[in-house]
Amino acid sequence: MRIPALHSRTPARCLAILLFAAIITSGFAGLPFAVVGAEDRPANPIESLDDARRLESRISELVPKLIPAVVCVRVGGSQGSGVIVTDDGYVLTAGHVIVQPNQRAEFIFWDGKRAFGTTLGRNEELDAGLLKLEGDGPWPAVTMGPSASLSEGDWVLALGHPLGFTAGRPPVLRVGRVLRADPSLIRTDCPLVAGDSGGPLFDLEGRVVGIHSRISTATTTNFHVPVQIFRDGWDRLVRGDVWRSPLPLRDLDTIKQAFAQVVAGVRRCVVLIRSGGNDVAWGTIVGPDGWIVTKADELKPPITCRLPDGRELPADIVGISSQHDVAMLKIDARDLPEIVWHRGEDPQVGRWLISPGFGADIPAVIGVLAAPRRSIPIQPGILGVALRDTESGPSVTEVLEGTAAFAAGIKAGDIILSVEGIATGKSADVVRAVRNHRPGETIILKIRRGEEEQEIQAVLKPSYTPDARKRRMQNASAVGVSRRADDYPAVLQHDGVLSPKHCGGPVVDSDGNVIGINIARAGRTETFVLPSDVLLDLMYDLMSGRLRPDRSAPREDASKSGPINEESGEDPPLPPQENSPPDDGSTPEASPNPTDEPGPAEPDAESESDSQ
Repeated sequence: MRIPALHSRTPARCLAILLFAAIITSGFAGLPFAVVGAEDRPANPIESLDDARRLESRISELVPKLIPAVVCVRVGGSQGSGVIVTDDGYVLTAGHVIVQPNQRAEFIFWDGKRAFGTTLGRNEELDAGLLKLEGDGPWPAVTMGPSASLSEGDWVLALGHPLGFTAGRPPVLRVGRVLRADPSLIRTDCPLVAGDSGGPLFDLEGRVVGIHSRISTATTTNFHVPVQIFRDGWDRLVRGDVWRSPLPLRDLDTIKQAFAQVVAGVRRCVVLIRSGGNDVAWGTIVGPDGWIVTKADELKPPITCRLPDGRELPADIVGISSQHDVAMLKIDARDLPEIVWHRGEDPQVGRWLISPGFGADIPAVIGVLAAPRRSIPIQPGILGVALRDTESGPSVTEVLEGTAAFAAGIKAGDIILSVEGIATGKSADVVRAVRNHRPGETIILKIRRGEEEQEIQAVLKPSYTPDARKRRMQNASAVGVSRRADDYPAVLQHDGVLSPKHCGGPVVDSDGNVIGINIARAGRTETFVLPSDVLLDLMYDLMSGRLRPDRSAPREDASKSGPINEESGEDPPLPPQENSPPDDGSTPEASPNPTDEPGPAEPDAESESDSQ
């Protein structure tokens, strides 16, 4: 879940989204702060009205003593909260409030008085930040307490400036309980909002045990940085360091290094594909004389290929299989390394899959095979009309605002006669024809409006429902998704987090077998691989030149054509593969399509009203 930060530029600003990772930190020792053991923590259950009144009395006693140390913090156009913890003016806050060191900061006290100071250090990973007030003080300060002694159910007090400082309103109190207490994270049900970031969380002894960091949608989900995090990093915060605490991630270089020998040979076959001066994909060398395969959808001439030796050479698109989204490039080079393809059984789910990167000794991405081979249906574009069958043909009964049909000028009452030259006698025919095209594609519709017939171009859009938009946004978070990530006859899927512009490079298993190329970043949890056997079956046709995209004749897909070399009359050389058959003119047996998954369900042609 992506959690909004509490940082606010103005009181009216919506909550900013902040995805934040946590880490377990070591214990504190040797710093000038009081540390109180768990045995000193008062028990505070409420089992009767008398218990509630005792808690009420304690809170009322504490708040006047705590408020003077709580400040509003303004850095540039942003603001949050903070708390003074030393009488010489050190102020704890959330890391995202200060942004960076050595910035001018303004502090507003509960009574409206103002002071100035400087931002210091920041632990980016754990959202801890420090500031320093100008002058020697003494400033009103509170004690940093023992966050490690917190337990679930403990009562706590939250103070801060919700939605920013308001003249005449002191820091606002909220009371709640600890729902979770870890070394790197405290969760409470003290309701927080933008502007509270950096404010203090107190225990019933009046000691700072946490700093407000971020929230979720529910009012019971509020997160705080344990004060121990500040102790552990105190010297670095005072120096003005900005750092990220090391997390035990799967993709650490130390873990990738274990796979370096697996990709040692294959990595020499990875090239960088550039278009218009921008990096758009990686590619895989498949022949020593300059043959390179890559993802087709990202290509737009002029194209260059940067080799591992530093040369950058112009590349010609020799062939494209639009069905599989793969392209063959040709560069003027000789004696390039040769890749050996694995043609055999697919790896089992759970096997390591490793993606070597361009110009790196260690892999770019590691992951596991997440799902067996399958086909990926097309994600159809949406026209945005409601239809009803009539004697004259499918009639538009409604055009939804903001859709492709609305932008194209289609109107209620129009009769749709054909889509892309395909006659549409019924509403279901329109739906079926449109669903053959993905978002962003332009389709031509022939319509009758009154007595006149005309052609209209419409650029299809993705599904426009709020739920669909939310799913797309979540699925594309972090590294994004490829422009095309659907309509593949056969793919493998792994969970490696690969950038869309790094598709096109080879994928190997833990034994070093090259099992395919990365063909699409399909979502937050999935990267698709075009299997090597599928690629090998396409190789002759991609090299032949007949699938060159700039031909005036309609391009025939490699899956429907036989090997041919129009210039020489001979087949181009097939890249090497494991267990290659003898050169006796025989042809390797093609692998059957392992899946026969149907596409999207078609609407009932007899239905009264269809929408598309």
